[in-house]
Amino acid sequence: MSTTALKTPAQHSTIWDSLSDKSKARRLVATSEDFDKLSERVVSQWNRVDQIIPRNKLLALIAVVVLAHIIGLTGFINALHQPSIVKPKKTEVIVEFIKPEVIPPPVIEPPKPPPPPKVQRANPPPQAAKPAALRTAPADQHIAPSDIVVQENTTAAKTSGPVVAEPTPEPAPPPPVIKEEPLVEAKGGVGHLNNPSPEYPDFAADQGLEGTVVLRVKVLPSGKPGEVKVKKSSGHGILDDAAVAAAKRWAFTPAKRGNTPVEGWAIFPVEFKLQ
Repeated sequence: MSTTALKTPAQHSTIWDSLSDKSKARRLVATSEDFDKLSERVVSQWNRVDQIIPRNKLLALIAVVVLAHIIGLTGFINALHQPSIVKPKKTEVIVEFIKPEVIPPPVIEPPKPPPPPKVQRANPPPQAAKPAALRTAPADQHIAPSDIVVQENTTAAKTSGPVVAEPTPEPAPPPPVIKEEPLVEAKGGVGHLNNPSPEYPDFAADQGLEGTVVLRVKVLPSGKPGEVKVKKSSGHGILDDAAVAAAKRWAFTPAKRGNTPVEGWAIFPVEFKLQ
């Protein structure tokens, strides 16, 4: 087989025009002679084409065309059998919130205390048989005066005088009642027993501080102060200190129980006032 390629475009155009000439095809008559002529013509044309286009390339072209038609036909058939797109139905989703049931925790009862152990009581000792009461013989109801005998006391001293009872001792007299003598409180203060007034602090005087201090002084039996305390403050510590310092130098009248001086407390005010 010749594989000579088409030399000129004119020759190529003539071959394809002859193959696609519709007017010549219409003049063909379905007779045996005409069919033979047509076969010879087709063979001659095929040989001419074979000379222009190699057979292997022509078969490949035909195979490509057939494959393209098969692919197109397959896609068409698949399109016919493909089900139509069905729109999904809208489904309503209902969400319901259920409140969880709260189960209270079980009540745990405390364990019951164990029963107390049974104490087996010991069998009591057998009691001794009580002795039978002694019964005396019944007295004779018919007793003659001569049957009663009184035994004479021979141990007592004999006396001819009357019997005199011993005198009872007189009770002791009660102890004498000591009457408590009245207590006289201790005394003291400014002017008592020539006690001088306390010194007015200069700073308090410059500041115009005034007030009254109530002191409580423990007075010894000798009349001297033993302890000085502020019972009520004047509101200014400098005045309180001045009153305490003066009271420690004063003399006091001690408390007395009757005529005896005793220890006691004296309470008195000390006034600080600017003139």
